[in-house]
Amino acid sequence: MNTKSNTTAAPSFDEWRRSKTALTRLECDLLLGLVTNLSRTQIVINADQLLDCAQLQHLQTLEHAISQGTPIAYLLGEKEFFGLNFNVNSAVLVPRPETELLVELALERITTGDKLLDAGTGSGAIAVAIAAKRPDVDVDASDNSALALEVARGNADKHGARVSFHQSDWFAVLQGRRWHLIVSNPPYIAADDPHLAELSAEPESALVAADRGIAALAHIIDQSPNFLYEKGWLLLEHGYDQAESVRGLMADRGFTGIKSVVDLGNIERVTLGQWYE
Repeated sequence: MNTKSNTTAAPSFDEWRRSKTALTRLECDLLLGLVTNLSRTQIVINADQLLDCAQLQHLQTLEHAISQGTPIAYLLGEKEFFGLNFNVNSAVLVPRPETELLVELALERITTGDKLLDAGTGSGAIAVAIAAKRPDVDVDASDNSALALEVARGNADKHGARVSFHQSDWFAVLQGRRWHLIVSNPPYIAADDPHLAELSAEPESALVAADRGIAALAHIIDQSPNFLYEKGWLLLEHGYDQAESVRGLMADRGFTGIKSVVDLGNIERVTLGQWYE
């Protein structure tokens, strides 16, 4: 009787999924895959399979972590970006889909033999995605966090991408080097931005910048001409309301061909400009 009661009470994959209104179907399937060691295809095919007690407890632990602000990507240990799976943990930001625009715009502007720097690489997603797509380009990546660089190097190895990593506070240890493209997704959120509460599990140093979120962007714009070849490009991701400010900073510094490009949400997400000495 007890065994039958317990079996009846146990939800199937599909029943558990349908009970989780706060999660998307994909998120549910990813969590189910994590606790059952089954692929998403297997989860779908075996939708009527019952969860056991240990699996339910594991799911409850994961749900609690999510409710406390932990990104699902940290729980899974990976996140898809530009068609590649990247290892992630709390030392790095979770790669966002909108950042793929930065990669696309960089790929449009590089040619064989070019040199590219990803400044503030974090998980290495931008640098590795570019290097994996264009092995004929020399890619460097910098970050001031040793822990982030450890993750980034692991991702480069995982995808066989040739990237040279440097521990540097932006350009501090890169004096004398030049690149044809510098790309960056720097911290650009103001310290008092209410959206920060939703990002509490991710490293604040990779999110927040002084001067209402513009300080890191301003520093990169000011310094990058010292590290760009003639006709080199600077491409910057920024916040939804910062495009005008970034364009102004680039113009004041002497960049030309300045423009902002919208992401899939129709938000001006990346601003770029070309440097002529």
